[in-house]
Amino acid sequence: MFAIIAAKDLRELTRDGRLLWAGGLVVILMLVALAAGWNRQVQLNSERSAGQALDHDAWLHQGYRHPHDAAEQGMHVFKPEPSLAVFDPGIGPFVGSTVWLQAHRQSEVKFRPAQDATGLQRFGELSPAWLLQVLLPLLIIVIGFNSVSNERERGTLRQLLSLGAPTRSLLYGKAAALASCVGILIAPVGLAFAVLIVARLPAGERVDVVYRITWLAAGYGFYLGFFVFLTLAVSALARSSRTALVLLLGFWVAATLIAPRTASEATNLLHPTPSRLDFDNQLAHDVADAGRKAWSTHFGARTPWDPSVPLSKWGAALKVDDEAGYGALDENFGRLWDTFERQQRAQEWVGLAAPVVALRGFSMGLAGTDFSQHRDFSTAAEAQRRKIQNIVSEDLIEHADRLGNAHFTYRAGPELWASVPQFKYERPSVSFALAHHWASLVLLAVMFCLSVALAQYALSRPLMR
Repeated sequence: MFAIIAAKDLRELTRDGRLLWAGGLVVILMLVALAAGWNRQVQLNSERSAGQALDHDAWLHQGYRHPHDAAEQGMHVFKPEPSLAVFDPGIGPFVGSTVWLQAHRQSEVKFRPAQDATGLQRFGELSPAWLLQVLLPLLIIVIGFNSVSNERERGTLRQLLSLGAPTRSLLYGKAAALASCVGILIAPVGLAFAVLIVARLPAGERVDVVYRITWLAAGYGFYLGFFVFLTLAVSALARSSRTALVLLLGFWVAATLIAPRTASEATNLLHPTPSRLDFDNQLAHDVADAGRKAWSTHFGARTPWDPSVPLSKWGAALKVDDEAGYGALDENFGRLWDTFERQQRAQEWVGLAAPVVALRGFSMGLAGTDFSQHRDFSTAAEAQRRKIQNIVSEDLIEHADRLGNAHFTYRAGPELWASVPQFKYERPSVSFALAHHWASLVLLAVMFCLSVALAQYALSRPLMR
């Protein structure tokens, strides 16, 4: 009975113009989004690889100079673009990709693509993830809102149930037909995309990306399954097809368009982010305070860079001053980043009412474009900056401090620049993403189960009347 109902509904849906036109439009948009994302990623990877190579070459061939001058100039490191950013760019366009590793202070990631976006692009970037999160639920509603209500209006539902057709077979048959329509549209494109992505990766990265794609498929499966069963439930509960359509469209607008923005504003009120001015002022105060204490402890000086400290100790002073600020930098940036992560965790609970919020965080996490993985890169870049500072300071202590008042006549050469290891960032594995976003996946699974239960209750009501 299940197979008969599924085949009959699938045949009717494929003959319906709604699936042809609306589904065709979704497929075209998805192909455009994939092509645009692929082109953008190829261009970004090319530019960042060239930039990284040029910057490192400039560091190696800067000639003979005082090491502290070289540290002040510093170098730039570039965040590699995750392969699945083609699918879900996440927060990438808004957080930048380049860090300037300069002496004395930790820099933020700069050069945000959103800064160069056109006015139209500021409304949102067209990505395959956005299409699956926003437009595909709308397509499910458009083609499925009258799946049950239309049968009841024609009187065929009561006849079908009176003949002994189990409500469970009726429900899962109609759900299978709706799910098959969605699968026909996205499965070929999704499989082709997955094969292309995996094929172009080095062998060492393929397994990790395959796991990520598998978990993404599970998350999106729960999400789209939720809309399939919710559509059937509302279609069964509503008195008419028109009422079902209005109720479902109202839920779609509230859950996919309004709730994410509202959740963002609400969590910002719950866990407020300091203004840029307040953050910079607090950071400068803490770094200066830590520096004063360190200079007093090590050199008996009232203020940093006090003239009473002889030039024969300036190399050691640089090392002390840098290391004194590390604690303040870690505390202030850590507090700021913890606030962002608390906002993200608070938003996940909104997923109980609006599954798209839970899915959005889960999707970005598995694609490697969420904040936790951006934080991991920023931490790695800061570790590289401190490594440069330590190498430069040790060289000054060993060579320049011995010159006494002639400290600043010292010039280091290519051997010192070559001793700084090149920055190589290893992206976290899929287990890192799952550890940060398992709650979102559980929420999606819970919402899916609740929608199934609601649909089963709704389909049993005609027999109870």
